[in-house]
Amino acid sequence: MSDTPLKRIIWDYNVDTDDLLAFLTGEKESLHHFSREMLYVRILERLSWYEILESLPIQVIKRMLREDIISKLRSDSMRRKYDYAARVLHNQPLPPSRWDPENRNPSEYPILSDRRHGAE
Repeated sequence: MSDTPLKRIIWDYNVDTDDLLAFLTGEKESLHHFSREMLYVRILERLSWYEILESLPIQVIKRMLREDIISKLRSDSMRRKYDYAARVLHNQPLPPSRWDPENRNPSEYPILSDRRHGAE
């Protein structure tokens, strides 16, 4: 398991990826100075969604996609993306589509013309 995507989140530490996976799944209670929350944030920020799906069991992914973890992500777009994924995995209602006319700010999409009102 040494060439797994999980190795990239701990490349700067001498940690076996099997031990890392055991810690993330709860089979191990501790792993050096790491907390699960810190590792969850690293995973979400450094791996693609498909790498996460390949590397971790779905129950770990569901635990990882909690509001308190998602709020620690640096990027607003990443927080939105994982909030959406969390809602899908936890069978929660999805936010309204941003393309819905009631929720869309016209200046947000200037390339789209407003043909109903004509160009002025």
